[in-house]
Amino acid sequence: MCISKRLRQICKAKNWKIKDFAEQTGIAYRTLQGYVGGEREPNAEGMAAIAKVGVNLNWLVSGKGEMFQSEPQKTLMSEQETKLISDYRTMPENLKDAFSISFKKISEKQ
Repeated sequence: MCISKRLRQICKAKNWKIKDFAEQTGIAYRTLQGYVGGEREPNAEGMAAIAKVGVNLNWLVSGKGEMFQSEPQKTLMSEQETKLISDYRTMPENLKDAFSISFKKISEKQ
C-alpha cells in the first residue's frame, strides 16, 4: 500500500475531508490533494506537519506499526517541583547561573 492510500485511511479514521486534513496540518489544500491523489509524496516539511496531528510516520511510510502515535504518558509535577520552577523563574540571572552550577555538581555526584 502506498502513502496516498494511507493518507486516505487517516481521513477515514478521523472522519476528515481533505479540507479538514489540510486545516489540521497547515498543509495547503491543493498540496494535500496531490498527496492523497498520489500525484506526489510529502516532503520532509509535509511529513512533519502530518506527524503533528498524531500520525505515526513509520506507519505512513512503511505500513508497519500503528496508524497513530501513542500519547506519551504525561508526568505531573509535584507541588514542590512547581514551586521550585516558579521561584527559579523569578530569580535574577546570576542566581540562576549559581543554581545551574550547583545542580550540575549535585547530579554528577549521584
